[in-house]
Amino acid sequence: MAFCFRWAGPMLALLLLTACAGFPEPRDGLRFEDGLTARQWFDRLIEGHGGDLSEDPRDFNLAMRGHWYRAIQRIQPLVTDADYRVTAEERYRPADGLYVVRHEGPAGSKTIRRQGDSIRIWYDGQEVEDEQLLAASAMTTDAFELFHFGPSFLARRAVAMSRLPEGRESGRRYPRLWIRIEPGFGRAEHDEVVAWIDPDSHRLFRVHITLNGFETTQGAHVDTSFADYVQMGGYWIATEFEERVRGPIRIKAHDWQITGRDVGRGWDSADVAGPIFEGAAAAPAGSVRVGED
Repeated sequence: MAFCFRWAGPMLALLLLTACAGFPEPRDGLRFEDGLTARQWFDRLIEGHGGDLSEDPRDFNLAMRGHWYRAIQRIQPLVTDADYRVTAEERYRPADGLYVVRHEGPAGSKTIRRQGDSIRIWYDGQEVEDEQLLAASAMTTDAFELFHFGPSFLARRAVAMSRLPEGRESGRRYPRLWIRIEPGFGRAEHDEVVAWIDPDSHRLFRVHITLNGFETTQGAHVDTSFADYVQMGGYWIATEFEERVRGPIRIKAHDWQITGRDVGRGWDSADVAGPIFEGAAAAPAGSVRVGED
């Protein structure tokens, strides 16, 4: 219950009326009609997404546009950074874990460069070294790698997994996996993920995650649901996303859509070394036709 009090300042009246909701926990002794283990379902999940892209040497490029809800902006202004994070261009190279995103919003531009434990941030072309901003951005950038590129992120970090009772929504039943990841999102030592798996496509229907990587989100958990999958470079990615806070309160947080995509431009690290994308990284995602669609 301690987490509730971290949110009490921005929305005290709401929190006093809302009980903290717990995160799903693994259980012993569960039996399932399909007889499959958690690892077998996870292997199906990887296959359903087209394989593990972790060692793929190509670059993956996305454009997106989103909408933040007002309540989450008031509760978590540093995490949402909604005046800057409206549209974005992402540049990702899985083989060396290089992930760069340039956001645009009414206040200006924000660029985040994440690789391993390293993170750099620029606002309107000026680098900042504020520790809270670095921690919040490291957490959100890692989470978006999961959201956009699926179970490959989990494959690299999973240290334990087990099956949970099936989830149910709109008359459908979804196999669910509880997964502990180390490290967690951003600077967290660990986090927990519940993966809802579409029983037909074996792709992610939803992920439910903890957020231990930032002081004001420790103990929080959110879920993100996925829709409208398309192929990209031989892998399946979602193009519609809906994020909700599930605890300690239940509110809508963020909706966004992928608006452009391409693979294999061949940009190099120097093209994404600073606040502005240069060279082969510069053109908006989807505006060039390269690689495999």
